[in-house]
Amino acid sequence: MIQKVGVIGAGTMGFGIAFQFITNGIPVVLQDIKEESLNLAREKIKTYLTIFREEEKSFKDSDEVIFDRLTLSTSIQEVADCDLVIESATENLELKQEIFRQLDEICAEHAILTSNTSSLKLSDIIRDVEKHKDKVMLTHFFNPAHIVPLVELLKGPETKQETYDEVNAIMEKVGKVTIEVRKEMPGLVANRIQTALAREALSLLEEGVVSEQDLESAIFAGPGFRFATSGLLKIMDFGGLDVWEIVMDQLQPEIESNVCSFGVIKEKTEQGHLGVKASKGFFEYPGKGLDDYVIERDRSLIQQLKTFDKVQGGN
Repeated sequence: MIQKVGVIGAGTMGFGIAFQFITNGIPVVLQDIKEESLNLAREKIKTYLTIFREEEKSFKDSDEVIFDRLTLSTSIQEVADCDLVIESATENLELKQEIFRQLDEICAEHAILTSNTSSLKLSDIIRDVEKHKDKVMLTHFFNPAHIVPLVELLKGPETKQETYDEVNAIMEKVGKVTIEVRKEMPGLVANRIQTALAREALSLLEEGVVSEQDLESAIFAGPGFRFATSGLLKIMDFGGLDVWEIVMDQLQPEIESNVCSFGVIKEKTEQGHLGVKASKGFFEYPGKGLDDYVIERDRSLIQQLKTFDKVQGGN
């Protein structure tokens, strides 16, 4: 049974993963090699506890009780007695391999070791794991990890089903929606779908079919609006599979299918227009810093999470 969780890496994803567990009753050891990263994570957790309560998405326990579940450390040895360790370090293969090598040595025999990687292959990351070959998995959270419900789960080549079941159960216990990725593929599931959408959207921009603002509205007020209450397959069911069969036959030959570099992005990056962090991307973000815009976005996502929870509860 998973009673204590270790999280390696206190950055954007790591702090959010820790937040999800401690606010749902599970003690966490959050480890990072940089003291300043741990201090920042502590402050961000404080900030989001306040934001969640302000948005009327509260927790059963007081902030003091929640913080009592959090241990911060610069030593990886501190996660040795954890039942589940989630690696969320920088997307660097050699670094992740070294972390898993160390975890394999110091963690108890029953411990489950997982990676939150979004771009690297689990089979490569666990290359040097010997003692925990049947207890390794990929647990891919989505940013912001403490708000977006989805976690993609992938077993390693020798992972036991009971390991998967235990991880799946703890994720559901802390309020996550899990899916099983049955085959190791670059991008897993959700990111592949998102990339396919981005490719067609960028192609429409480059061909001058639509403006940036109208493209945003088309997605946000159209498919995105429907996606807030159901997935694609249910949308197809409501539309009629016979109709969708015709749509697929007619549109597939017309949509973008090339592997290419989009000038509409390349031009902006060359100009330093990198998005919110640079105050300008496809749109302008004046007068506030990145953190302010992130919090503004996250407040909206918390409201959306409340609606999502209601929809899930009705299913």
